[in-house]
Amino acid sequence: MTKRFIILFAAVLCAFSCTTKNSPAPTLRVGMLDGLGSGHTNMTEAFAAAQLDSRISIKYITSGDIAWGVLDSLDVLIIPGGGGSMHTFSLGDTNIGIIKKWTENGGGILCICAGAYALSHTPDYACFGMNGAQVVDLDHSSRGQGLCALGITEEGRKLFPELAGLDTIHVMFENGPMLAPADSATLAQSPATDYTVFTTMLSDVHVGAEFQAGISPGKPFMLGNNYGKGRVFTSIGHPEGSASFGWMIPRILWWCAQKEDQALPVEYKAPSLDKEVIMSEEDLRKEGSLYRTFVYGSKEEKLEGINWMMTHPSWSMKTWATGLLYDKDFEVRGAAAAWIMSTELLTGKKELESACAIEQNPETKAIMQKAVEHIQSLYK
Repeated sequence: MTKRFIILFAAVLCAFSCTTKNSPAPTLRVGMLDGLGSGHTNMTEAFAAAQLDSRISIKYITSGDIAWGVLDSLDVLIIPGGGGSMHTFSLGDTNIGIIKKWTENGGGILCICAGAYALSHTPDYACFGMNGAQVVDLDHSSRGQGLCALGITEEGRKLFPELAGLDTIHVMFENGPMLAPADSATLAQSPATDYTVFTTMLSDVHVGAEFQAGISPGKPFMLGNNYGKGRVFTSIGHPEGSASFGWMIPRILWWCAQKEDQALPVEYKAPSLDKEVIMSEEDLRKEGSLYRTFVYGSKEEKLEGINWMMTHPSWSMKTWATGLLYDKDFEVRGAAAAWIMSTELLTGKKELESACAIEQNPETKAIMQKAVEHIQSLYK
């Protein structure tokens, strides 16, 4: 009996050991709000960035899903860029109440750009007051776009230790809100706390004569606060759409879930375009004209356009680049693949892999293969 017991015990111990060793890594359950206020590019880029961490399970959800209780199966909700007041309108009072209660009981929210508008405490604006901030200069929301210089605070260095040796980073901004602390009397009536700043805007963005200079420098770019037992992270810009910074989205999602100790470290590598580039009015007109160039232009015109985009952070090019992977001219196809690699366009991964698989020109195929390998290397 003793010998049989020892054998049985050893078998159970081995099974437990094997199960423990091969058990799945922690899974973070995330929902991406897909509604009237959610811009396609904004949604898909943040969705793709969340997938950089294979332990994160993400799905699209609607206001109807929220009404049916989907938040009870999630750890974090993402409210993406698009239209701030449209987020508020499409969710409605009922679903906003559900979101607030869920967060107050421990849920996490990541709001980006328009999501930051929606979660603000801005007077006379259709928002639902959760991130401890109010919008400054609301009448001038179309402030501009570009790679903005950001300063990293002490708290930011704790959240993103990979950046500890840097004074400045450059992250994509596209008409996000300028924020300041919400009125103290307003916060006193809310479960929202004052916010902590992780990164600060250094760039002065004011494209157009109607925009006053000096509004954006010093404003928070990434900030976080508590809402009851839950957490809210706000980003007025787009790390998910910035080369070398997509990994910030998984890191932030773990923070929102109050499981930041489970986030994966990364090796930060500076992007090829690592400087402040604010798109001027002339730049924006040039960007707008390039769609016609890419559809009807000559090979030389298309190549000139792509080369221009290499040094000008384009929001629109994200939706055009994958079509150029199938252009009739192999040089254009190669240039498009190089652009996708340099900008780390995560939403172009599948098209890039497909284009590479069917490419017949050896030189272009080599460029595409290098781009595929680089994008694939970002996934953990």
